[in-house]
Amino acid sequence: MPGVTKHIYDHEIRDIQDEWSKQLSSISKVLPKEYDKEDVVKLLKKYYPHEWHSVEFKKNYYDIKDRHIKKHKGKSRYNMPGPECLLEFNPVFKHIISSQVRKQHMDNYSDEQWSYETEKLWNKRENKIKRINEKIEKATSKTQMVTPDFLDVLIGLYSRKNTSQKDKVYIINELMKYYNSKVINFFFKVNDTELNRQLREMAFKHLQSFNFQPRLRRQKYMQVHTKNKKRKEYLKKIYPNLTYSIPFNPEELEYRLELGKEQKIKKFKYFVSHSSSDAKTVQKLIDYENKQNNLVFCDWINDSDYLKRHLLCESTLKVIEWRLKQSEAMIFVRSQKSLESVWCKYELNYFHSLGGKIYVIDKENLDNGDFEFVIYNEKEYLDERYKQLVIIEKEKN
Repeated sequence: MPGVTKHIYDHEIRDIQDEWSKQLSSISKVLPKEYDKEDVVKLLKKYYPHEWHSVEFKKNYYDIKDRHIKKHKGKSRYNMPGPECLLEFNPVFKHIISSQVRKQHMDNYSDEQWSYETEKLWNKRENKIKRINEKIEKATSKTQMVTPDFLDVLIGLYSRKNTSQKDKVYIINELMKYYNSKVINFFFKVNDTELNRQLREMAFKHLQSFNFQPRLRRQKYMQVHTKNKKRKEYLKKIYPNLTYSIPFNPEELEYRLELGKEQKIKKFKYFVSHSSSDAKTVQKLIDYENKQNNLVFCDWINDSDYLKRHLLCESTLKVIEWRLKQSEAMIFVRSQKSLESVWCKYELNYFHSLGGKIYVIDKENLDNGDFEFVIYNEKEYLDERYKQLVIIEKEKN
């Protein structure tokens, strides 16, 4: 294994072992009177579930790297053991499961003391686990848990030599809107190998938001793989310091929809037309459709960084029209608020003019866990003035 690569991998393993040593010390006080290896693992998973999951994901990441290396080099490089096998190398774990320590623990065991320590540790860990759950929930609420076909194209575009810093920033920003193993592995790879500081830090912070506990690579450990002297000089001295800041406004998104490949290749199964006041209910519909592997367009998920109420303009309408054209069908979430919304009226009328298929589902049904929608045949939304109504609404803001 090359020196720098081995150094980074070994550092990852040391980090895992150091954390496990601390965790094992804390659960040693809540072990049952008689226990074995499986009991220790169960307690680690119970009191440190996210930390355990992080190790599982790192194992998966290094397995993918090994498969790629073996395909091109003939043999794997990392061969990272699974969490339970890796745990057996931990000195604290070895100490806890030794026959001498287990006998000593059994001789000194007290139900009263066990109950006290169990309650104490759970009180300490419960809030931490809850905070991490909330952190992950917040991060996932801004994503869709699907794997659309165009993700491979996006990742491929990022990897091209002629892709500019600007386009890479846009591609990363778009990939952040999807949560699946393919995307997470992509961000691990960027965090692991990307020479550019800005891009590497974007990947690192995104992984942090899901509590994957990544290690941010330091610039001095980044390797340049090229024999071309001119390109090597560029990659070492210029490329690492390039930056680009996205102008998050509707005009910029309209521009990218017309010229940026990361936007033009998108296709959605459904465009969800709804009132913003029904957002919590609509989230249930999106989660349900994601489980069917259906990508849904919802403005406050897909384009929340560009489309903001205080920035309403002509470009906002153009973006909505683009997204409607990129959608196979529409689902209208009918409620009192959405029936009164000029924006819903605009979306319904414009999609109707495209000849698109429109479905409807009542908010009350979604609230009750009924996700079945039907063709919207009533045409109560049709209004020749739909464009003028939105312009009036836009001018009010």
